[in-house]
Amino acid sequence: MALQIKTAFAAFAINAYIAGVDAADFTRSAAFESVEAFVSAATAFQPSAAKTDLSPLFTIRELGQPEDPKTGAPVSAASIRSAAPLWSDASHALVFVTATPPTDATHSAVGVLFLLHRSKQLWRIADLQRFTATGKYAHVSAELTAGTGVGYQLGSEGMMPVVTIREAQGGRGYGYQISASYTFRASKLSRINPE
Repeated sequence: MALQIKTAFAAFAINAYIAGVDAADFTRSAAFESVEAFVSAATAFQPSAAKTDLSPLFTIRELGQPEDPKTGAPVSAASIRSAAPLWSDASHALVFVTATPPTDATHSAVGVLFLLHRSKQLWRIADLQRFTATGKYAHVSAELTAGTGVGYQLGSEGMMPVVTIREAQGGRGYGYQISASYTFRASKLSRINPE
């Protein structure tokens, strides 16, 4: 029994150390062995404590009355709420990461769509797009919305992935939702505008 406890504790300590290293290495220039490794590093990331170049992505300025000294102060999320891979192939991946900075005046939500590119067996951030929502029902979500037909493979020419981002804003009598769709070309995210 004592050996099992020691083994379990050692495994926990090793996993905690690895998670800490991954979170500390969660920067714009970091390289990851896999999309899963990126998701793990994002999940373990603590924006308010880590202070990397990605921390500002998960920060929102405090809203409030002009006379309140906190108004306009940056508020960083303590942790990541979710990190979800939406799509990947051999060379690119789309991952959506969300956080909820603890703002006082109203609820806040942040979502970041990451485009990863694989080069020399390692995955790196190629591009990203940040989304924010504020209000009582603040929420940011992402969904892979491209459809595929029989015989077609998403990611092949003419069948690029499409991710739709939804932001729920406001509340208390004036709530609304907005959405936009994104794909990528040449390792850059691009918004799809109706023609």
